Amino acid sequence: MGKLVKIKASPVPPTHQSTELIMACPRFYVEAVIKGRKKPGGVESARGLQIHRVHGAYQSVCKQRKVRVDYAAFDELAKGAGAEAARILSGVRDSYEVDYPHLVDTETVMSLDKNFRPTCVAKTIPGHELCDTGDLPEFVGIPDSIYAYPEDSSILIPDWKSHPRPFDPDETLQAKMYSLFIFQHFPWCQKVTFRLYFVRYKKLTREVIFERKDVPALIEAARAARERQKMIHFDYDRSNPIEAIPGAHCQYCPLLSDRSCPIAEYNPALQLTYEERLKFMLWYSAFSKINTATMKEHVDATGRPIVLRDYNGKAYVYGPVSGERFILPLFLMNVDGKTLATDDQGIIKMPIADKLIDWQSAYPDDVWWFGDLEIKGSALKTKLKTNKRAILDQAVKDAAIPETTVKIKVSKPLDVLEEDTEGEEEEEDF
Repeated sequence: MGKLVKIKASPVPPTHQSTELIMACPRFYVEAVIKGRKKPGGVESARGLQIHRVHGAYQSVCKQRKVRVDYAAFDELAKGAGAEAARILSGVRDSYEVDYPHLVDTETVMSLDKNFRPTCVAKTIPGHELCDTGDLPEFVGIPDSIYAYPEDSSILIPDWKSHPRPFDPDETLQAKMYSLFIFQHFPWCQKVTFRLYFVRYKKLTREVIFERKDVPALIEAARAARERQKMIHFDYDRSNPIEAIPGAHCQYCPLLSDRSCPIAEYNPALQLTYEERLKFMLWYSAFSKINTATMKEHVDATGRPIVLRDYNGKAYVYGPVSGERFILPLFLMNVDGKTLATDDQGIIKMPIADKLIDWQSAYPDDVWWFGDLEIKGSALKTKLKTNKRAILDQAVKDAAIPETTVKIKVSKPLDVLEEDTEGEEEEEDF
């Protein structure tokens, strides 16, 4: 009979919101977490830490002094921040207000045990002595701050992000875990809003709202992440093959710096330098415009699409494709196309708005989403750009709510003359 071999288990640390990014590649997780080979954070990491430190301290000062703004305190706290962090902080200084009456705490460490019950509860949380199980934490997170609104049975978790690229928090583990922490620590809370503030830009936020009925789904999301984490440790402890998977997370992996990734030959993040990628992008942009224009001219002239078949018999077709879209009219016009349609009382018909108002009358508790509805400005701007509508144009601009959008693009060289810049730069939503 063979001898039993005792396997030394590697300790599984608590699941954190950043665990989601690291676990996207099991090999990355092994190197960074189990072996402790974390890539130095660099300027980007320092920038984020500096901004969060100033944000948390400033909120605490405003709460202590019972003021919504304190520019002198902000300036004092921001001293010593790096150049990029200082630039970002100066951009939010004058427009940021602290809702101090509802501020519970900042940088609060929140933990749940294996049964998703609060443990190691911070003393700043009301009722902490009653809900603490005292068990080992398996899930840990540190919300930037917590704002409680008992009158609405709701809590807001604002989170400052200094990322250049805005993103939606809906499917992030951070949003789900933080919201779960709140529901489990504050039994009275029925709704949690997790809101990202992208502080590089003015008035650019993204948010997701969870209700208490979502708690089972939030628990399952956290449990699934925990089980994936445990499985990586299980495979590592038994010397099972650890898979390497390329993706955005490669930028943070220690195997990227010395090209020691086991799939380096095939990993897109290791095949070209980023200067080489930009060169290729510029070449492809110019080629693509000429190529697309040539194909369009051929289809227009022949009336036939271009068909390419691969060796598996699959066909790729370039040509016109018809589709259907729905238009939601703001007003209804009479048959003459010049006058507005009205009802029997002479009230102008607004078909979509009327339906929404009817909904509000029937379901007054389900109108919170009305604030997300909007009129896209492109079509309206076109109609207002005439001299006789200049007053209306200005009135609409005054009533409009500005929203920051971010696009990633290749900028023009500084020595390019205006007349040499036909066409738009290659750009896409960031």
